[in-house]
Amino acid sequence: MQDKIIFYFIIYSFLGWCLETIYKTIIFRKPTNSGFLYGPFCPMYGIGAIIMIMAGKLSSNILIIFLMGIIIFTIWEYVVAVILEKLFKTKYWDYSDLKFNFQGRVCLKNSIYWGILAVLLIFVIQPVIERLTEKIPSDIILYLNIIFILAIVVDIGFTLFRIMFIDKKIRQIFEIGDSIKEKLAEIKNTEGVYKENLQKAISDLKTRQDILKIKIYKRVIRLKKTFPEMHSENLTKFMKQKITLESIKEKIEKAKKHKK
Repeated sequence: MQDKIIFYFIIYSFLGWCLETIYKTIIFRKPTNSGFLYGPFCPMYGIGAIIMIMAGKLSSNILIIFLMGIIIFTIWEYVVAVILEKLFKTKYWDYSDLKFNFQGRVCLKNSIYWGILAVLLIFVIQPVIERLTEKIPSDIILYLNIIFILAIVVDIGFTLFRIMFIDKKIRQIFEIGDSIKEKLAEIKNTEGVYKENLQKAISDLKTRQDILKIKIYKRVIRLKKTFPEMHSENLTKFMKQKITLESIKEKIEKAKKHKK
């Protein structure tokens, strides 16, 4: 039974990723690789589905399942939002512009969708999944569980590292920016060799800053595409700079030529 629960978690993590990707592709009218992870899995959906499947055993009434889905999935969405915000100081979705929202983390419209999804899950999707799973030998399920759980764990680790890397590098970019401002203020009151040294130091700092921007630019853009409503003080400041890879590379090339 435990192996099957893990297998269901994997299946619904994948189906959740499919649902999110299709939804965002339709909304943004272009292919969008959704999900928090690099791979095609949304563990939030996998865990939510398992909780709902367990709770669904308490009743076979459609209305009760609908209401249970609203309550369970809404609470779970809120909990995940809080955890992500506390861990990464970033809001990955925000429903503040929608009516009947609570703290921008959950909203009535989504809660109704969750209720409908719960009904489909319990009465349509899960019975099919159970029948298909019964046809798979238990040994195969065990091996598949090991492979996919390892893949998800590695993906989570890599994703956490990536997000912490982005935040760290953005903070470094702003720290370098502050150093540049200090040296620009200082250069106004200096002359001769010391002024030339300051100018060189400023040029080196700008090049270092631009190199850091190149390192994280694509990663930030991917995160913003995946979570368009994402809010973070550092990310917002970074994106307000209206930079492009081409302009950054051009500035670095000019700095190299100037040194020569």
